[in-house]
Amino acid sequence: MQQYFGSLIANPIFMLTVAVFSGLCLGAVKLGGVSLGTSGALFTGLLMGWLGVKVPTVFFMWNLLIFVTAVGLLSSKDIVSVVKRYGFRFVILSVSVTAAGALATYLMALAFSGTVEPLLVGGTYTGALTSSPGLGAALEISGGDPLITIGYTIAYPFGVISVVLFVQLVPVLFKVDFSREKELLASEIDGGSSGVKEERSSVPFTLASFVLCMIGGVIFGSISVPLPFVGTFSLGSTGGALIFALFAGARGKIGPFPMRLDASVLAALRTFSLAYFLAVMGIQAGPDIPRILAEHGVALVLIGGVSATVSLLVGLIVGRWIFRINWIVFLGAIPGAMTSTPGLGAAIEATGYDESSAGYGATYPAAIFCMVLFTKLIIQALQ
Repeated sequence: MQQYFGSLIANPIFMLTVAVFSGLCLGAVKLGGVSLGTSGALFTGLLMGWLGVKVPTVFFMWNLLIFVTAVGLLSSKDIVSVVKRYGFRFVILSVSVTAAGALATYLMALAFSGTVEPLLVGGTYTGALTSSPGLGAALEISGGDPLITIGYTIAYPFGVISVVLFVQLVPVLFKVDFSREKELLASEIDGGSSGVKEERSSVPFTLASFVLCMIGGVIFGSISVPLPFVGTFSLGSTGGALIFALFAGARGKIGPFPMRLDASVLAALRTFSLAYFLAVMGIQAGPDIPRILAEHGVALVLIGGVSATVSLLVGLIVGRWIFRINWIVFLGAIPGAMTSTPGLGAAIEATGYDESSAGYGATYPAAIFCMVLFTKLIIQALQ
């Protein structure tokens, strides 16, 4: 019997699924009308990772790729109209969020001058905004120094938790009526015409179409473009998959393959993959947090926490108080401006509408560019 249970514990798929199930149970618990939802898998994953559970890294990328492809196809029907309406505002929002985080990181680093290495700070900035492109830029400029990864690892869980709680708590604090916001958004997309616009026609789910979209996204995301002051720039697999899925869904088909697929199947794939990739992320981050905190103290946690908080508050001021972006789109745009895919999942859950993904897709490309630029500037300024 002991050998049997030992084999179960050593089975990464079994333990990952246990993390997901327990996380969904945790996420169903409501406190003051607020619940973690699918994001509960992140917290149970953190606990299980701390207890020693391990899962292959490929599980993370696989589920993340499925997730962004599903949300891209689900939200593609509105992306063109949303970008036309809010266009330049999304660019300004992306610049504001990433720049605010960078400035906060730099000032906090000066406050801890002499106790924190510049490369640790650069990694902390990318982790606070949960940006893997920023991490890649930091590793490139440092020649792969492990201090970058340490800073990223410390700040990343706190950055994810910050953006997840933000998109869940802000609508409660501001008493947002999402049904009303949905009506307003539909009216805006229709150019002010009365009534909600008619749903687009779709076809039964076709696995070949979905997989083709994933392939196209990975290829698109791997394209590198040299840019002044930034270096080589690319969207990466998940960024490429999201943009490609939005384009493919808006277009309707790629050759003979339909891309406007059954929404119920896409929604099921979205929820399934979201829960699993959050659990994997928690399991991978769990073991390192106690050790790194003991070695480097709370300075990096404070830097990462302040950076994430300042970014979110500036995003709230710019996106809602200045530009008055629809709440459903805005709550997706904030994670997009931080390149935070877990935040997108939380936004979709909090609003109940896939249109949040349109805001995410619109802010994401500019945010990646800014993250790469500001990460390099922070490291250069502190050295």
